Amino acid sequence: MKQAKTTYGLTTAIAMIVGVVIGSGIYFRADNVLLYTGGNVGLGMLALALGASCIIFGSLSLSELAQRTTSSGGISSYYEEFISPGIAAAIGFFQSFVYFPTVIAVVAWVGAIYSWTYLGKEATLEMQIIFAASYIIFFTALNYFSRQLGGYYQSLSTFVKVIPLLIIAVIGLFWHADLPAIPAQIPVIHPKSVGFGWLAALVPLAFSYDGWTAVITIAPEIRNPKRNLTKALIIGPLFILLTYLLFFFGLSKILGPSFIMSVGDDAIHYALQSLFGPQIGNFILLIIIISVLGVINGMLLAMIRLPQAFAQRGWLHSKKLATIHPKHQVSTASTLLTLAVALGWLTIHYIVQKFDLLHGRDVSEISVVFNNLAFMVLYLKVFDMYRHQTIEQRLTGLISPIFAILGSLSIFIGSLMTAPMYVLVFQFFCLCSCVIGYWLYQKNQMA
Repeated sequence: MKQAKTTYGLTTAIAMIVGVVIGSGIYFRADNVLLYTGGNVGLGMLALALGASCIIFGSLSLSELAQRTTSSGGISSYYEEFISPGIAAAIGFFQSFVYFPTVIAVVAWVGAIYSWTYLGKEATLEMQIIFAASYIIFFTALNYFSRQLGGYYQSLSTFVKVIPLLIIAVIGLFWHADLPAIPAQIPVIHPKSVGFGWLAALVPLAFSYDGWTAVITIAPEIRNPKRNLTKALIIGPLFILLTYLLFFFGLSKILGPSFIMSVGDDAIHYALQSLFGPQIGNFILLIIIISVLGVINGMLLAMIRLPQAFAQRGWLHSKKLATIHPKHQVSTASTLLTLAVALGWLTIHYIVQKFDLLHGRDVSEISVVFNNLAFMVLYLKVFDMYRHQTIEQRLTGLISPIFAILGSLSIFIGSLMTAPMYVLVFQFFCLCSCVIGYWLYQKNQMA
């Protein structure tokens, strides 16, 4: 069985973190954050910082584990080496068959919606799903037939997607003009006191900060992984936090909280059009589409390697899944299984949206909160290694795990405040997927 060759450098590793996390979410989350904080910009920035604590302190914590292993299999490889193989298989099954594919399905659908808008055409849900499926198929093929092109696109999309964010951030820092008038046809939403209700702002931010651990899945294919992966896990999240804070502050200063809350998702369009004119709208939409596609590419780049890694460990009994294609350097069977699972969840997403089965929610909400909670086991392990002096750095071994755990708990509490019944049902569903993964592991160990 051949091992994958090292292909990716530090730039691609950082681009994968930044490119997966910064997708379409941040462009359209400013209004949600301000609505939950009652238009208080300071509380909004605090919510952004708390939401980022999951990836800032989480990545600092996991950087200690990254220095001690470069195994394939993503986050589950850390569970295998530092917790137990059975728990690793359970988490790996959840991520492979629930977390990654649900996020990919929803992001591909979002990309399809923006694409039809860019083309200037109305699209039915069925047409959107067909477009989404074509994106999933294309980027699966891209990352199978050419790892280099997949890595190049990830770096390109990362560079392109931060352009509008940085434009708003830089201009906003020096903006002193009067706030624009809210369009007459739009109902005005005024700032108000919300008490502790602002914690609910962490829920829309959970998706905007999600996906940062995807880079761990390509650890064996990163040149000098112990050094470069550790650097990427530190540099990437810090860049994301700084970009988000500056963008949110800049947008709020240019438009004002009331304007942003009133116009909703169109806030960034209003800001850019007021700065550069109406012709910029389509150009910005194209950037957003590239941004969304970068998320799909990064998630698929990570996901196609997971079944392969699990089969190599014996968690799944399949020689085909474990065999790496000598030319493409990834398992053909693993790639096809990944494609089938992603398209299967896209079909489920279509049914959910068609009949509004989750009352305005989508299938990705099933897994995002649980995924954050699952990391707490690793954070506790890092803390335990510090306590036993295996880790000597106080920042990465003590302070970071504590704040990472608090960040994950704050997202869970915020989600409970918005929809307690749905959240509990979703967590139970994810737990069941872990139980299935653990059962398969035990079965294959006895075979």
